[in-house]
Amino acid sequence: MKEHCGVFGVVGPDSTRLTYEGLKLLQHRGQESAGISWIENGKIKTSKGLGLVGEALNPGDIGISSFSIGHVRYSTTGATTLQEAQPLDDGEISVSFNGTITNHFKFGRYSTDTEFILGFLSKEISSGRSLESSAKAFMDVADGAFSLLILSVSGEIVALRDPRGFRPLVLGEIGENKVIASEDSAIRQLGGRVVGSVHPGEMVILNERGFYREKVHTLQTTTCSFEYIYFSRPDSEIDGISVYTSRIKLGEILAEHHPAKGDIVVPVPDSSRPIALGFSRASGIPLEEALVRTVTSKRSFIMPSNEARNDVLKEKFGVVESAINEKRVILVDDSIVRGNTMKRLVTSLKSAGAKEVHVRIGSPMIKYPCYMGIDFPKRSELIGNLGSEAMIAREIGADSVEYLSVNEMEQAIGRTTLCKACFTGYYPLKGRYDLSNLESVFAR
Repeated sequence: MKEHCGVFGVVGPDSTRLTYEGLKLLQHRGQESAGISWIENGKIKTSKGLGLVGEALNPGDIGISSFSIGHVRYSTTGATTLQEAQPLDDGEISVSFNGTITNHFKFGRYSTDTEFILGFLSKEISSGRSLESSAKAFMDVADGAFSLLILSVSGEIVALRDPRGFRPLVLGEIGENKVIASEDSAIRQLGGRVVGSVHPGEMVILNERGFYREKVHTLQTTTCSFEYIYFSRPDSEIDGISVYTSRIKLGEILAEHHPAKGDIVVPVPDSSRPIALGFSRASGIPLEEALVRTVTSKRSFIMPSNEARNDVLKEKFGVVESAINEKRVILVDDSIVRGNTMKRLVTSLKSAGAKEVHVRIGSPMIKYPCYMGIDFPKRSELIGNLGSEAMIAREIGADSVEYLSVNEMEQAIGRTTLCKACFTGYYPLKGRYDLSNLESVFAR
């Protein structure tokens, strides 16, 4: 029901090949399943499978087409099934999206919000509306986060970004191909030129003639803070702001306002490396790569169940004992959600000879569920609800723990138009909801 995923779409002579390659470059956004829809002989065809892109998709099974959309997925439903993998199609249109439709349960019994999107659009189109008009009608009723691609059998891609702009969506060109992707880094790495972001509340039509853009809705932008803190690649820009630069500044402000007496700064690979670098630069304490992430490990935060997360943690990190033995370690991470990873890391570092471990976090304390597409739906799962930083330190076995404040985070990222719901409990949604009811709907 709730997903934080990656989407990629292409109109042009290299469409399906570029979509396949683009999904591999968005693999960090979802590791459970992957799929591609394309137009062949006047029909939409879809190929999808479970696992990483290279496991889920066989390029030989994907036809040559000038129109295609793709998807990489991680779910928060606790189950990984081919039925729930995207894209979903009905033969006339195919949909691929990143986000959560918070109010989808009000429109009937759908097993996923992706099914709701496809069902809503199909119903509107069958009533005589054009795809573009149907897409606008969807934007009128949908609440929550959606960066959505719709492939039409008529030969176009319609893209929507929700009015709050929770999730990124970017336009580009690769040779003769028109491209749309969750992150601009994927477009650049494929040798393309970034045209710019799809603006919040905007509809963009991609066809063989180019891009057509239309503003449909206007609301105060609240882009997800975690796109800057954790999810997006550091070489991406979101709405003109560098993710890498933001993470460096998170670390610098962390060192300035939340210092620790230590001998070395150690990042938790991989997304916290720039944060740790900023902390090291600002504090003058040397950076040591004392944790080694295993090449085959997946991101435990985006695994679908607690059992799967713990299995990943067992083989996720190695420790360079010579770097940390008899040292006071400042361990820097981007966030603590459940605390599984951090507790294991602190134990491993102390077992390997660290004298002290001081944990510094490059985001505010997560206290509330997310209903806009991130995998911490239950308050009971969040270690932040233990209370104080001192209590969290005792729980994970650290000598101290400190977080950034919300204001410090905004200062580092360089924008105040951010969604901060998981830190503050304020949900920037169009509708008003009973949050206890939402938790019962969205909880696994």
